[in-house]
Amino acid sequence: MFNKLGNIIKELNANVDNASNSEKAKKLRKKLISIGLPIAIIGIIGLIVAVILFIASSQNALNSSDSMKIPNMVLPSVLFIISMFLCVIGFTIAYLGFQIVIVGVTSKVINDAVGDNCPKCGDIITEDEVYCSKCGTQLRLKCSKCGHINSVKYDYCENCGNKLKDEYIE
Repeated sequence: MFNKLGNIIKELNANVDNASNSEKAKKLRKKLISIGLPIAIIGIIGLIVAVILFIASSQNALNSSDSMKIPNMVLPSVLFIISMFLCVIGFTIAYLGFQIVIVGVTSKVINDAVGDNCPKCGDIITEDEVYCSKCGTQLRLKCSKCGHINSVKYDYCENCGNKLKDEYIE
């Protein structure tokens, strides 16, 4: 089950720029986190209750006869095992959900950081540069519909949405 889910997450994370993939990833992330965290919280509460029962059972065992010691420890032991299982399952599901978040955020940070560098040589560029001062690569495209100057990293005009077709500035 987790391998299949892991493969789906890898598939979604492989193409984070795709808008439809992004929507699928957001829905899956929300579902995984909303399922995983409550299960993990229930497991943690169960562990706390099991520890309290262990303490209470050990106090009662000290004050009671030998025949009552074993039955008093069965319930806390079973509760502890079930709660530990719930914690592991819940945290695993939530982790898979958070894994989608990290990949999406990381790709946006990298994309924003690289946006201030020349796509060819990596030299730092300023907003007003039309050509890279180091290698001469054109850094801006002019929209044929509205005349707006766009970064070469855009496929569509940020002003009117027109498809940019390598419309270089002259």
